[in-house]
Amino acid sequence: MKIKLLLLILVSMLLTSCSKDEGYGGLASIRGKIYAKNYNSSGYLVSEGYLGEARVYISKHGDASSFDDIRTSYDGSFRFKFLQEGTYDIWAFGDCDSCTWSQNYVVKTVEITSRKADVSMEDIIITF
Repeated sequence: MKIKLLLLILVSMLLTSCSKDEGYGGLASIRGKIYAKNYNSSGYLVSEGYLGEARVYISKHGDASSFDDIRTSYDGSFRFKFLQEGTYDIWAFGDCDSCTWSQNYVVKTVEITSRKADVSMEDIIITF
């Protein structure tokens, strides 16, 4: 009788604890690059290129708070590892004095559809 009860408890715990939300704990990853355009006060493009040491954020899709951030490599590349299947928002901030607040950051939505996916996203283009 005790063995059946223990087995029933074990099975019920396994069935109720298997839900996985977006976030860490998986085998998938998202990679991309930050590309920056630098404009002067007159609005003319002064320089552009991939940006190192830029901070990139990740969150569940539609959630305003990030659960992690990383800095880009010297070539503007970044990679979020150990993610589960789901939909994520990846974003970065620029530093444009003449831009409105809504133009000062760029958000891209990325979906991971398989357990071991390595998703390569399009470049995030920010302005300075």
